[in-house]
Amino acid sequence: MDIDNIPLNPIDIVEDVIYEKKWSFSRADDYELVADIASKLCQYRLYFTWSEKVKAMSFTITFDLKFPQSQLFKAYELIGLINEKLWIGHFDITSRNGIPAFRHTMFSSTDNDFLHKKLEDLVDIAIYECEKYYPSFQQVLFEDTTPLKSLVFANFEVIGNA
Repeated sequence: MDIDNIPLNPIDIVEDVIYEKKWSFSRADDYELVADIASKLCQYRLYFTWSEKVKAMSFTITFDLKFPQSQLFKAYELIGLINEKLWIGHFDITSRNGIPAFRHTMFSSTDNDFLHKKLEDLVDIAIYECEKYYPSFQQVLFEDTTPLKSLVFANFEVIGNA
């Protein structure tokens, strides 16, 4: 029997991906993992939850921003405009506390290496999307910018660095 082909708990694979990135994390149990990362723009909290029943992984990234009730209409307008452009996942606002979040759910694979690569790609893509649109969330929240206007710079692809 080849031990490498024994399916692992997908949260164990997530733990390996997060460990390789040298991010801090904790596990509440066998089915949940939470990681905290600092990016160029803000602090993100990543939540991974495995459902054995559905054989799917729920993945959420929350921002360090909070929209007050008075700003929710503009926040939802911005999210609608952003979600039209996404290929995977979606943004929403948590109903309990008004925090922007990126969410995606993926079905598992029994191939550990394939699942590792899929999770690694998902995390990288999700962080990229959060970084891309974080300034738009900030502009709408703090600068009273319209959602449409806040996306002007998010749509530019930057090549290189200064």
